[in-house]
Amino acid sequence: MIFKRICAQLIDFVLGILMIYLVFVVVIPLYAGFLPNDFLTVFIAIFLMGLFYFGLQYPFMQNHQTLGKAFFHLVIISTDPYRKDVPVAVIIQREILCKMMSCFFICAPLLFGKAGGHEESTHTKIVQLS
Repeated sequence: MIFKRICAQLIDFVLGILMIYLVFVVVIPLYAGFLPNDFLTVFIAIFLMGLFYFGLQYPFMQNHQTLGKAFFHLVIISTDPYRKDVPVAVIIQREILCKMMSCFFICAPLLFGKAGGHEESTHTKIVQLS
C-alpha cells in the first residue's frame, strides 16, 4: 500500500504544479497590468492557486479522498474514537500539512510503517477500499 500512497501523493503534487503553472502563465498575465503593485498581484496569485487546487479537490474530499487517493482507491478515515467521520476541513488541514509544509520530515515515518506527522496531528489514516 505504500507504493499506492506514494503514487497518489505524486498525482496530487503534479496537480498542484499544474495549478501553479496555470496561475502564473495564464491568469496573472490577464490581470497583472490592471493592479497597482506587485504585492497585490502575488497575493491574488497565491489565493487563486489555493482556490483552484482545493476547488478541484473538494468533490473528492467530500468522499474522504483526494484525486490521487481516488485513483488508487484509498480513503482517509479517522483514528479519533470521538469522531467517526472526517470533515473536509480536516482533510484540507492534512493536505496543507503534508504538501505545503516539509513533506520529507512529515511523511518520512511512512516509509518505516509509522504514522506521519500529518496523520498524527489530524488523527487520520489511509486505508484501501475493498
